[in-house]
Amino acid sequence: MALTEEQAKHIAIKETDYCYVLAIAWESNPNDSICLERIFTKGGCEEIRMAWWKDGKLTTRPPDIDVDAWVNLFSKALSLKVFNDSEQLGMIKALLKQGI
Repeated sequence: MALTEEQAKHIAIKETDYCYVLAIAWESNPNDSICLERIFTKGGCEEIRMAWWKDGKLTTRPPDIDVDAWVNLFSKALSLKVFNDSEQLGMIKALLKQGI
């Protein structure tokens, strides 16, 4: 069942002009590093966003992350429910299909 904007607003951990942040995993320091976020846009769409925050502000540049930090961030995102159960299952199936 799709999430409504009212439900997203109720469970959000943060609200911006653009979206409600539903879950977030930080690479290192909160609000001053790269993160993976599960967001609900105010246009009505649930999305995953990779973002780079510096000094508490979202940067307009794309984030760059080394492989070891990516694996750590992705692991945090899984445990903090940035990805829901069906998305996690889909990732596992994709990996198995690739023979990994």
